[in-house]
Amino acid sequence: MNASKLGRAGALLFNSYVFFISLILIFPLAVVLLISFDTASYIKFPPSGFQWKWYLTLTDNPTFVLSFINSLIVASASTAFSLLLGVPAAVVIARRDFPGRNFIYGLCLSSLTIPWIVYGVALLFLWSAMGLQLSIWTLIFGHTVIGAPYVLRTGVAVLADMPTAYERGARSLGASAIRTFFTITLPLMSAGIRAGAAFAFIISFVNIPVSLFVTTFDNITMPVAVFNYMQYNFDPGVAAFSIIQLIVITLFIGLAARAART
Repeated sequence: MNASKLGRAGALLFNSYVFFISLILIFPLAVVLLISFDTASYIKFPPSGFQWKWYLTLTDNPTFVLSFINSLIVASASTAFSLLLGVPAAVVIARRDFPGRNFIYGLCLSSLTIPWIVYGVALLFLWSAMGLQLSIWTLIFGHTVIGAPYVLRTGVAVLADMPTAYERGARSLGASAIRTFFTITLPLMSAGIRAGAAFAFIISFVNIPVSLFVTTFDNITMPVAVFNYMQYNFDPGVAAFSIIQLIVITLFIGLAARAART
């Protein structure tokens, strides 16, 4: 067997492996999609028919509509705050050398290692000890703390591969530190910022453990609404809600990827 045949055999084996893995990942989503159109009043597979009833039911349910709007508001706000905190922190950690830098960097990323349910309970006790009433702002704060490390991590990764010659050149030509940041540093690290923002938005949009402890009925998010709904109902409406959530996440990832290419 010559080298060309070995190459074709290897390519065929690799493509078959990729197809198999893709099938494993896509099959559960396809099952949920089919169940969301089922005519039955309970979850089963294969579905017995096709209808839009469960999607229409969601739009008529004020709790689901409110939770969807709240999820978009909380995810957008927490992403914005994550960017405001994570981007400057990434610049300082990546571009400045000061005592305890690695310790501070690890401390900023520590929320990535703490189980979210533990973090949610800790937040609940913190707000209770401070006498603060749960609101959408306490929820946004909680999501910001778990979203900012993703912005910080991607920002530091981009800056680590970016030479400092551009920034030094701008400073040598008389640009101030602030002007250098906005005209040189920020545009060059835009890909990492978009990636971090995408992570922060998705993490907030699908989060249950933190939201479960620091949300109220007026500020309920979509994952918590689905969780509560599943405790008393087992119909395809849950699948329909999951598909809507998946569509929003896919659209956001697509927009972030498109923005990264421009």
